[in-house]
Amino acid sequence: MLIIGVILIVAVVAAGVFILLSSSDPAAQVTTSDYDSVPQSRLPDGGFVVGNPDAPVTIVEYADYACPACQQYLSVTNQLFDEFIKTGQAKFEYRIVPTAGGQLTYFLGQIVVCMEDQKAGSYWKAKDILFQWAMSGRYNQNTGRDLARELGVSYEEALACARTQTQVETDVALANRLGVTGTPAVMVRYGDGDPEWVTYNGQVLNRGGLPFNILAEVIRSANS
Repeated sequence: MLIIGVILIVAVVAAGVFILLSSSDPAAQVTTSDYDSVPQSRLPDGGFVVGNPDAPVTIVEYADYACPACQQYLSVTNQLFDEFIKTGQAKFEYRIVPTAGGQLTYFLGQIVVCMEDQKAGSYWKAKDILFQWAMSGRYNQNTGRDLARELGVSYEEALACARTQTQVETDVALANRLGVTGTPAVMVRYGDGDPEWVTYNGQVLNRGGLPFNILAEVIRSANS
């Protein structure tokens, strides 16, 4: 787990991440084209959501593309997407909270929102591309321009837009208000309510990425 300071931060690695890996290649199970067949929406505060609008529960992740623990946790979120998001049983909400990536993640988090404004669907495709690039050492000052080229949008237009974009501040403010202290962090949202920590066997799981089996149980319970 990586500890959050302020928005522009250098993170430290800490223990206590609840992770259940399901693949040796965490980025292999979901490709950018998988998002094309799944509904995408935004919340009143601008938060990004993918999945059936009528699903009874939303899994909310707070993460940083450059966070090593978040990269490991991709195996869980990919399996979640494949088994529950694509099948309409749950939604997935992604919040960018800069930790390991610091100022670069903050910048990229702002600019991907602007790329979405230019071309619908860019945000979710950018998410997986940025994770893949971060894991391969391609996460640097050229990444924004490279991403624009990959998505087929104008980098100059996105850059101008990013100067006034505030979505990352919104995501961080939400995380701080709800007591998120590191990435990855996973909560659940029922209906239009606030995200909340999962309670499992009497224990509040308030740090780290939750194992897939616990998320699966939460989703199945909400659909029963």
